[in-house]
Amino acid sequence: MSLDEALLECALEQPPTLRFYTWSEPSVSLGYRQAVPAWLERCERLSVPVVRRISGGGAVLHAGDLTYAIITPLSVRELPGDLRGSYEWIRNVLVDGLRAAGLDVQPSRAETGAERLALCFAGATGLEIELERVKLVGSAQRRTRWGFLQHGSIRLADDSALYEALLGQSPAWSLDLEKLEPGAVQEALCQAFARALGGHLEEGTLADLDLTVATERHAARLRNRLAVPPLSLRRIPGSADTLA
Repeated sequence: MSLDEALLECALEQPPTLRFYTWSEPSVSLGYRQAVPAWLERCERLSVPVVRRISGGGAVLHAGDLTYAIITPLSVRELPGDLRGSYEWIRNVLVDGLRAAGLDVQPSRAETGAERLALCFAGATGLEIELERVKLVGSAQRRTRWGFLQHGSIRLADDSALYEALLGQSPAWSLDLEKLEPGAVQEALCQAFARALGGHLEEGTLADLDLTVATERHAARLRNRLAVPPLSLRRIPGSADTLA
């Protein structure tokens, strides 16, 4: 996630970027403005790492999920620049890709008060994705004056046992998911984004500036996992700042 943030800080120096990753161990990410939950001590006792992400929303348990990140400057022609428009555009592409991967998903229905819930998957605002009337994909954005980062978690495995151990209660939702390979889902989503953009995706490489900023942010996170270093626009030395 520190790399996602570095790519946002350097967004004006690179094309729109789509990333996918999985987690090396079960972990929890908290929303940017989310209060520290009372069950945090259970995470410590069960050795489940907790980190605060820079995007909003509620807590997400990453246990067998596939995480995606989209980082882009605001000036990209194909993507709507406003908050709701960009959410809807990305959601529709994800629906296309997940259906191609064999999942009969639908745009989620809006639920009153969902945006204030402490747990991301406990409700839907109407901009997410559901499977069998249960939320399958949760997403959150962080916007700056030059670009935005959208994070999302795609549930590909049953996380109910760990959820219950951490929160002390059974989840209010359940999904009977067949075993899905993250790699196959990722490929289907990449193809969907390529179709939506009218071309193909090119595999990118990280610039020295990206790695430097990511290393700085990661080091700060290790000092305090519940704090998020502030964002600032980073530019390659000698380049012009075109922001108003």
